[in-house]
Amino acid sequence: MRTVFVDMGDTLVKFVPRMHESVANAMREQGIEVTEKEVFRALMKHMGKSNFPHPDHDGLSKLDFADIFYEMGKPVDLEVIKNLSSRNYLSDRFELYDDAIPFLKELKSNNVKVILVTNTTRKVHTILKTLGLYQYLDSVIASCDVGVMKPNPKIFYHAMKEAGGTGVHIGDVYEIDYVGAKRAYLEPILLDRFGFYEEIKENKVSDLYQALDLLKEKLKF
Repeated sequence: MRTVFVDMGDTLVKFVPRMHESVANAMREQGIEVTEKEVFRALMKHMGKSNFPHPDHDGLSKLDFADIFYEMGKPVDLEVIKNLSSRNYLSDRFELYDDAIPFLKELKSNNVKVILVTNTTRKVHTILKTLGLYQYLDSVIASCDVGVMKPNPKIFYHAMKEAGGTGVHIGDVYEIDYVGAKRAYLEPILLDRFGFYEEIKENKVSDLYQALDLLKEKLKF
């Protein structure tokens, strides 16, 4: 059976504000001039190095602001790093992207197996239930449940075991979703909703409608 492995945050579900927006605002409060794209790229490069959940962060790794500023090429005072490290950047507000349900419905109507693969806290189960997503998913592989995070290929191995084979993975972060899927020998699609990855030319889409067109080519449905 054809299988699509799909990310949750900023692929199907939008958090308000998004993590990089909260981080950027916190940096500005510390007097550091940054753009959202600059913070997003540095944050995702940092997170791409982490693939083991911190015991105090419920399925996610702890943010290392020294490394984030290193990726940004911005030296900062240790007190700034301490202040930024003490804050929570996860939002409790969430909603579906407009293209999420049409995307999932189209896959299910064509008998495509859909498995969620996500770096997340245990709130994932509340989110999926609240947004009515369980009915479209054949399985959920979450970092909080399996104890490993993308881009580590082991989380994809859990997903492939559930699927009974390989497939195509779609997610919004190159360093986490795209690279992680390739490490697990899955074909990746990058969902670049905000045009932050202009250097990536292949297997990239800007919304889930474009993703459907590409998946139809790849999976022949």
